[in-house]
Amino acid sequence: MTHIAMADLSTMQKYWLTTGSVGPRPIALVTSLNGDGVCNAAPYSAFNYMGENPPLFAIAVDHYGPESHRPGEMKDTLKNIVARGEFVVNMVDGPIVERAVLCGSDFPADISEPEAVGFAVTPSTSVSVPRIAEAPIAWECKLFKVLEFSEQRSIVFGEIVAMYIREDLLDGERLRVHVDRFEPYGRLGGPNYCRTTDRVRIAVPTYMPTVGAARE
Repeated sequence: MTHIAMADLSTMQKYWLTTGSVGPRPIALVTSLNGDGVCNAAPYSAFNYMGENPPLFAIAVDHYGPESHRPGEMKDTLKNIVARGEFVVNMVDGPIVERAVLCGSDFPADISEPEAVGFAVTPSTSVSVPRIAEAPIAWECKLFKVLEFSEQRSIVFGEIVAMYIREDLLDGERLRVHVDRFEPYGRLGGPNYCRTTDRVRIAVPTYMPTVGAARE
């Protein structure tokens, strides 16, 4: 095993080692609206569920880097979320993954990524921001809190106020997602992604069956 001290590394070295170590990471394709009503869409893999009461999740949004024609600028997603207080998280599966990745380019703020890559958008119900029509699941979200922990990156905490779930993915009686039918893509290090079609079921037992019951 090789020991690597993080304090001795550059920012990008830390990025590559960390993101290469954590995977697969779920992908949030976030739609937001700017002040002119232009719909922005951008994918984020620094994203995950945080809790259910209230139903919270977190997304880390960085500024544009040196590879962009907008280096150092705050990304449009964060600007729009802070200004409007609403956004939508669209889940990414096989049929939309390539277009979702294209949305990660540094488009100018006045260009709609969904329109540029060929996504259809459709109105949401609980928020003013539209969702991606082709997404298998979409969360309508309100801004809960922004944690500005560095000059280059912020963590956005969102609250899910409603969801859209494609009919074939929803067990309407139990209100559960058919996880055997839902096939989201995951992000690995760099431009590498993975399918989630190879499944293994491993139940977590309760230590005292006479007291607790294992979750299904």
